[in-house]
Amino acid sequence: MAVDEFDSKLANCIDRLGDIEFYAPFFRFMDGLADIDQYMVFEFSAVGREAVCRLAHNVDNPDLGVKLASMYTQGGFLQDDLLQQLQQQMLADPETTACQILAKRTLPAVYRKRFFNVPHFDSKFSILLADRLSGHLFYINFYSQNDTTFIEQVAEQLHLRRELIGAVLLKHFRLERSRRGALQNLLVAGLSEREAQICELLLKGHTAKTIGQTLTLAEATVVTYKKRAFSKLKIQRKSQLLQLV
Repeated sequence: MAVDEFDSKLANCIDRLGDIEFYAPFFRFMDGLADIDQYMVFEFSAVGREAVCRLAHNVDNPDLGVKLASMYTQGGFLQDDLLQQLQQQMLADPETTACQILAKRTLPAVYRKRFFNVPHFDSKFSILLADRLSGHLFYINFYSQNDTTFIEQVAEQLHLRRELIGAVLLKHFRLERSRRGALQNLLVAGLSEREAQICELLLKGHTAKTIGQTLTLAEATVVTYKKRAFSKLKIQRKSQLLQLV
């Protein structure tokens, strides 16, 4: 990526930190660095016994990304050897950003089948960093279906910029948490993170088409999430959603 293009894409990310519109420019920024087929970010408390998904985006199949994230938070993280290795790296050298490339052939068979074979991934690059304000750990994962090319891109781009990528995401999640407002109310009401995001954008005047563009989802997928959310909230119209929030 040329320097001017890199700066421009990074500036677009920074301009939208903390906002739901952050993700589309972030994906465009990352797309200029490497061939990434899936993004996953999980947050762990200081105790580390529970995982919360902060980002789940499968480029070709958004629904599959959400399903995989759910499986991971419901216990899959307990079998993630790479996570434990990165935690050991952090303990050994707290001043560095722990990161590592992983090829699926090195994984135990059951874990490999569940999280790599089904979505056809060959490798991933992971970053683990700590939020000094909360003490929580953020586990950032970029997956690819192209093993050789991706490993080269990690060496040239992702590893070099790991601290920048981690800092941008961490800042976004901090601001997002402080600005949640209506989104937090929707989460408390029992909606998933994605369902709540879509309802929040509806309240801001977005259509299914513009929500899809903002969150890089198919319009039909947005409609499905909207129907699920309205069913959970026992409402039928946007005006009822506004009154509820």
